Amino acid sequence: MFSDRDKSYPIELVAEFLGVNSRTLYYYERFSLVVPVRRGRKRYYSKEDISWLEYVREMMYDQGMNLRSIIVLIKRRDDVILTKCPEDVVNSFKNYLMRMED
Repeated sequence: MFSDRDKSYPIELVAEFLGVNSRTLYYYERFSLVVPVRRGRKRYYSKEDISWLEYVREMMYDQGMNLRSIIVLIKRRDDVILTKCPEDVVNSFKNYLMRMED
């Protein structure tokens, strides 16, 4: 679904892929779970953002964590959040942390 040539994807496409609505992604952004690139009023997500959001969604729905717990783990940079992550998700998380520090 996502091409290697494309660098970013609009919110509508990402929401559809993740099975959530756009408001959910705005909510995640509000709590700094994702920091999409903004061009004017539009938001665009990278492949790393999408991979990270897939993992956040997995933690919420498959592992039963609530959003607050996920945010606490992220802020603590706790290794618990990365224990079962594939390498691409670990890289996405590191990318996410770097963007948060900017």
